[in-house]
Amino acid sequence: MTDQVRANNAVPGALARLNHSDIPIPSEIRSKVARPPGPSTAKALRNFLSPRRAPWFMVGLEREYPEIAHMRMLGLNRYVLNSPELIVEAFTNNAHELIKGPAYDGLKAVVGNGLLTSEGPIHLANRRLAQPAFHRDRIAEYSRSMVELTLAHERSWSPGQQVDMSSEMTALTLTIVGRTLFGTDLSDDASDVGHALRKMLHVTSRYLALGPTLWRYPSPARNQSSKALATMYAVVNRIIAEHRVAGDNGDMLSLLLFAQEDGAEFTDAQVRDEVMTLVLAGHETTAMTLTWTWMLLASHEDQAQWLRAELDAVLAGRPPTMDDIAQLPRTRAVIAEAIRLYPPIWLYGRRFLSDVELGGWLLPAGVNAMISPFAMHRSPRWWPNATNFQPDRWLDATGAFDEHQPGVPRGVWTPFGWGNRKCIGEQFAWTEAMLVIATLAQTWSPRLATSAPVQPETAITLRPKGGLPMVLQRV
Repeated sequence: MTDQVRANNAVPGALARLNHSDIPIPSEIRSKVARPPGPSTAKALRNFLSPRRAPWFMVGLEREYPEIAHMRMLGLNRYVLNSPELIVEAFTNNAHELIKGPAYDGLKAVVGNGLLTSEGPIHLANRRLAQPAFHRDRIAEYSRSMVELTLAHERSWSPGQQVDMSSEMTALTLTIVGRTLFGTDLSDDASDVGHALRKMLHVTSRYLALGPTLWRYPSPARNQSSKALATMYAVVNRIIAEHRVAGDNGDMLSLLLFAQEDGAEFTDAQVRDEVMTLVLAGHETTAMTLTWTWMLLASHEDQAQWLRAELDAVLAGRPPTMDDIAQLPRTRAVIAEAIRLYPPIWLYGRRFLSDVELGGWLLPAGVNAMISPFAMHRSPRWWPNATNFQPDRWLDATGAFDEHQPGVPRGVWTPFGWGNRKCIGEQFAWTEAMLVIATLAQTWSPRLATSAPVQPETAITLRPKGGLPMVLQRV
């Protein structure tokens, strides 16, 4: 079967998933509703269609409209929340009135109806099923593989070698997800999957921000996305088939394959959706966190030395373990500061199922409320020296890491989502990021291969435009 045939076969399934909804989605049809001020439709579209301008557009909205802004794009009314109080009111006090926003509708074409996109009872059932895989004891078991695979990846590095650090971290985190959650060696697939994933993210991201329009009409962009999706499906379907033959070995994929819900086993399609979700959400966000961390350390040698002093004192050249994490507050602070400045999930939204009043404005059922962690994390209203890389802002007077130490209001720091839709893999991600950095930063100090500024761009996650070329050098 040719690549083009596989791509064509991927389209009908993608369209079918777009049309599926676990919960009826209300249509916001009232036109005579007072709206807060905000940018024109033309300005909003022009910026959202530019992966390079989009994150800075949200920063500008936060400065110009510090409470709430309205914009209308492609027939949908969207409200950007820039006030911590309104964010808490919407995402906590009215959490029962929220479902995922329009961008997630488009994402269904890629990951199906898994944890990231499902709603209501379906989501709760899926989350209950997945929860044991992210228990602390399981993560402790995963941690050994995380370090082992990082050391194996390090053996491919040599001083003076130029690499794209974003590709390096993508390959590493994909291998870690494959081993820990699926009991599968994905090292041979890392290149193909990484390339397909980058193509899928870049081609579809700008359209996902506007809704699932891309997949409904034939276009070169849809064709490229379909080819990438077919590559991903081939790998995922092979993993599932191998696991069905091998039987239950206790990993995450076994939980999915052999679990029963109301007496019925999950279908291969349901399992595939969850695997696709975990491949995307379980490795891409951490890969980008690590990528931005390397960029910031290379740009701030004093902070890199500050980090290495801790690693030398605690680890003294040996590989880290799960037990070491509590003794590495600087390492965690460095990663937290990288997430603050370059949050992988730079924007997310929710739909209201019923009318809600926020800040004196009526937000009718069906509208989309949006939050930009990229904008909120860089706001000088909440963060002193907001654009500076200052990891020590996360340490208290004793040198211990404290997520509350920056003193920002609730609703400002939301890198892993919110409420009952908060990322199920948060602790997995923290553990992986800390162990990877603690393993590699002891002996490696990669430098930027160019003096040109590294520009972030939106590709569902926040990625460095054109990758991150770095030259490997030892400490």
